[in-house]
Parts: sequence; structure tokens; C-alpha cells
Amino acid sequence: MHLRFRSAFPIWAAAFVAALACVGCGPPDANTQVNAELARTGKQRVDVYPFAGRVTIDGQPPAAELMKGKKSVIVMLNDVSKPDAPPASRPFVQCDPHGAFSFSAYGKGDGLPAATYVVTIANLKYKKRDGYVGPDGLKNLYNDPEKNANIPEFKIDHKAPGKSDYDFDLKVGSKDAATPGPKALTKIPE
Repeated sequence: MHLRFRSAFPIWAAAFVAALACVGCGPPDANTQVNAELARTGKQRVDVYPFAGRVTIDGQPPAAELMKGKKSVIVMLNDVSKPDAPPASRPFVQCDPHGAFSFSAYGKGDGLPAATYVVTIANLKYKKRDGYVGPDGLKNLYNDPEKNANIPEFKIDHKAPGKSDYDFDLKVGSKDAATPGPKALTKIPE
């Protein structure tokens, strides 16, 4: 038996009408999803401000450092009002091969809440079950929040309107390795 479909109403037109009828019935937008998750967890949205920039190592983008065996240049922010927060709870991002980074709270690159942060930067290797682990490829020179708190460009009073052009040029090549302090960024558990 041979079936034949014939209609005065083309199939493409039916699909078009169905698509129009479904406008508004798709998945909720990202903002709606974030608000729903915040409500579900009993948290409230706070104002955030851009926090982005670039890291260079001895004047060069970190591309060469990133190519050395699954390593990442990590920028972590240490809120001075929470000095004992575990590393996995602190905001951190990976730099891209050009050294660019931006923090996100609710949406891509929207920033972080206002606070005073101490910036720490490390070059760590990623391992599936362990997370990011050392040794720090930047010789432990920029991964200690206690040391960086005394360097003006690493202690940032983040507030409105935010800033998207932070520039951290790390001098590594000519310096001797340092010993990491007890709060140094040497590992971010999975």
C-alpha cells in the first residue's frame, strides 16, 4: 500500500504557524533562571560591577605558560572581610591565552559585588579529581594574599561603576622563587 500526503496547506506553513503559536513557551531567559535559583536558595540578588582586565608575564601574554601541560593562569579575589574563606569559595577565573579575564556573578562578565579584594595570581595545573594544583608556575611570587595586601595594585576597593581594564604585568623571569605562605593560592580543590 502506498500512502500519499496531499494538503492544500504546505508543511512548511504548518511548522511556521506552530512556531508562532509557541512564542513565549520556550525556556525562560537566563535572568529569569537566575532569579528563580536565588529565590529557591533563599538568597537575594546584589548589585555587581565589572571586574575584568589582563595579565601578562614579563610583558607577554600567558599563552606560552598555558601550553605547558594543562596549566591555567588563575586570578583569584580574596575578600579582606573573609580572610579565612576556603580557596574553593573565593571567586576565581582562568585567563585566556591573551591574558584576558573577567568575573561573573549572574551573567557573563557582569562582575562582582562591591568589596575590598586582594588579587592573587597563580599558574596551576588542572587534574580531574584534584582540581587545580601546584607547584605555582609563577614561582609563588603573586599567589599569597597576605603579601599582596601590601602591594597597592593588588589591593582593590571594588565599587560602582566597576573597572574592566585592570592590568597586571607580573615580573617572574628575573626573580627567585618564593616560599608560599599558609594562605597562598597553591590549590583549588574540585
